[in-house]
Amino acid sequence: MANDNLNKLRQRLLFFLTDMIIRIPKVRVLFYHGVLFGLDWPLKPLADRMRVQYWRLNLKHLGEGSRISDHVKILHGENIVIGDRTSINNHIILDGTGGITIGNDVLLGFESIILSANWNFSDPAIPIKLQGQTKNKIVIGNDVWVGTRVIITSGVTIGDGAVVAAGAVVTKDVTPYTIVGGVPAREIGKRSMQMHGEDEK
Repeated sequence: MANDNLNKLRQRLLFFLTDMIIRIPKVRVLFYHGVLFGLDWPLKPLADRMRVQYWRLNLKHLGEGSRISDHVKILHGENIVIGDRTSINNHIILDGTGGITIGNDVLLGFESIILSANWNFSDPAIPIKLQGQTKNKIVIGNDVWVGTRVIITSGVTIGDGAVVAAGAVVTKDVTPYTIVGGVPAREIGKRSMQMHGEDEK
């Protein structure tokens, strides 16, 4: 009993120190990359919880029960909203330049890239890097599964219940409960309502 109380006290102190540390901008970056990337079992569960606290201060919104794995790169987090119970897997890049909204119960697969801004290139007389960017919000609905190494480009909306197959490049909107795959992504199937038992008698 005494050991349990001591462990709880230590954990509370650690979280208090974490909260204090990550409120200092420069120290926060060093702490995240130097500590939260390096902690492994048996400290990994603790690191995961500390990482959530870190991102709560750096995103526009991070919902309850959502998880952001290690080695996730997030740009312009102030423009990113993540709903409840959503899982952001390892080595994902979220570029929130144009805004990203991710719904509830979403699964984002390993090494996926979500880019809410694209470089303009229409005028060949001007170097591309001088033509600026077009910024358009990306919206991912609820209960969406985005597979491994998917790229989602600026301005795309993915409807509720959709599935994006591994390796797809999504350049156009995906309607709800549609399965897409390929480069560029196209419809390859539908999620049947029988999966939910609604057509069963």
